[in-house]
Amino acid sequence: MITFGVLSAIGAFAGLAVLSALAGAVSLVFWVVLLPFRLLGLVFRGIAFLLFLPILLLVGGGIVLVVGLPILLTLLVVAAPAILFALAIVWLARKALGRAPA
Repeated sequence: MITFGVLSAIGAFAGLAVLSALAGAVSLVFWVVLLPFRLLGLVFRGIAFLLFLPILLLVGGGIVLVVGLPILLTLLVVAAPAILFALAIVWLARKALGRAPA
């Protein structure tokens, strides 16, 4: 009785191994058959991306103008006193150095 159980377990394992090998072979065959269509899909997606790229660049430029320009102007307005102060110091230094005797 125990030998029948052991033999049936070995048979089940062998059957599982054979079915797994067959499933792997079928999977490999389908992969080889369908590979050209996957590559063709990749090519079409690449062409679609290249056709859509100018639109993306225009939208990106528009976003830069709509968002980036106000941020730049805000930063310049905020930094204007410091910039003017630094320019005044440079102007005064040049004026003082211009009068100094050599």
